[in-house]
Amino acid sequence: MLAGCQTELPLPPGNGTPRVVIYSELTAGEKPQVRIGKSKVVTNGVDNGFELVPNASVQLLNQDGALVETLINNPDPADRMSVYSGKTKLQSLQNYRVKVDVPGMKEVTANASIPGSCRVELTDTLRTTLNGRPVLRFNLTVFGQPGVRTYIVMEALKQSALVDSFFTYNGARYNIAANEDLYESVKGKPGVVVSKDTTFLNDYLRIPCYTQDESADNNQIGGLNENYNSILFNVMGKPLTTNLYINATALSSSAIEAIAPKGRVLVYIKSVTREYYDFLLTYEKVKRNPGLNSLIQAVQLRNNTQGGLGIVGGNNQVVYKLYYDDL
Repeated sequence: MLAGCQTELPLPPGNGTPRVVIYSELTAGEKPQVRIGKSKVVTNGVDNGFELVPNASVQLLNQDGALVETLINNPDPADRMSVYSGKTKLQSLQNYRVKVDVPGMKEVTANASIPGSCRVELTDTLRTTLNGRPVLRFNLTVFGQPGVRTYIVMEALKQSALVDSFFTYNGARYNIAANEDLYESVKGKPGVVVSKDTTFLNDYLRIPCYTQDESADNNQIGGLNENYNSILFNVMGKPLTTNLYINATALSSSAIEAIAPKGRVLVYIKSVTREYYDFLLTYEKVKRNPGLNSLIQAVQLRNNTQGGLGIVGGNNQVVYKLYYDDL
């Protein structure tokens, strides 16, 4: 008989230096947001979350180095990094630079050029099954920029919504849940008007995506039977016609099999910069091979920052907003 044993080996003392980490998707037509954190030295008992950075100086510059605006810290308890936001509407085919200064740490910069827009033609959608899973299928054609390689990313999210009901009585507006007794006493009276108000929250659930297209770069990662955060194509010249599948259990909060909160479904067809595309591609690889408890060599995430870690990507997108919940 052979006896086995298991021993937990302590990590050696960490001697690394924390670095500034930035993540930003600069999207045409949207206002800039830059997420900032500090990396941690890996030791026993340390979680893998970033340290928040509420005291950074974050500047958005144009391609000539002139200041566009200074971004302001907007703390968000739901976010794992410090969020810095601006008011400038970003433009396609423009180059931007993000410069981050954190007291006591090295300055970090990153450049990104926002691609031109892609035209998307959605032929149809269909509720069906794929490999035994309920899915929503999108049949679509993406027309990239002529004469240049286009990097296409397809993703889906469920955005949570807060739905409140109100009633108006004697010219004043009341929340029904907070004034239930008053509502019950006046709801049948003339002039009492009931209304709803829906607020979409900064809270998202990522919906697994699938492809059966052998030309997708996902095919070189884990094959065509797995789910992905992003479906990725790089195309040159001719239009891309393909099927995108998203997991249908997240579509409606009222379905028996649903696991998603009440809200709306957002399906993105994006044209992104090469550096950001490479980051998303390697992220899909890292999900499948983090390099821990494995004899397989770890995959290193792509990075386009100087002086720190992280990615700033340019993005031009088409968004389909789907409503399956009663809002």
